[in-house]
Amino acid sequence: MINFKYIDIWEQAKPYLNIRRNDKHTWYCYYFAEQLCEAYPEANRDIVLPTILLHDVGWSTVPKDKIYEAFGPNMLYPELRRQHETEGVRIAGEILRELEYDDEAITEITSIIDGHDTRKESLSLHDSIVRDADKLWRYTPFGLATVGSWFNYSVHEQMLLLHKWIDTRFFTDAGREMARGLYAFLVINNNTM
Repeated sequence: MINFKYIDIWEQAKPYLNIRRNDKHTWYCYYFAEQLCEAYPEANRDIVLPTILLHDVGWSTVPKDKIYEAFGPNMLYPELRRQHETEGVRIAGEILRELEYDDEAITEITSIIDGHDTRKESLSLHDSIVRDADKLWRYTPFGLATVGSWFNYSVHEQMLLLHKWIDTRFFTDAGREMARGLYAFLVINNNTM
């Protein structure tokens, strides 16, 4: 459940998350971000949690007929993946200003959103937590089913990718450990590997 403190952000973000199952994706990511904040108590939840709630609002600006070709293994429109980040910055900024967030917080939140899928390096601990939470949902049954439906992947193909990504795609030790645990759960429940 989303902390009462961030409900207004969630309510403002929801209309932008009705594509690609981003509403449910965001719920999973929020939960993982909370857990990562527990592992890193020095992290500022007032930066991390609003960012995770808003990180994918920009997908709402991408043409629906091109959205599944704007990311993933058959990407034809990388500029649209980038568009979701830059438009996400705009939309998140508008939402946070309307909710009277501090300018400094808005700057940090939007700087994380800007590049969260395309930037190779992490900007900060907050960025690392957001980006790891955004990846961890793939290690859930929901993530497995959703990604499989997007790209016509078999469970076995996805499991091979998820295993490889544990050591190559995560920024935090806690994120890697969570991915290992979730991966083990998927292996047991899908009788794979």
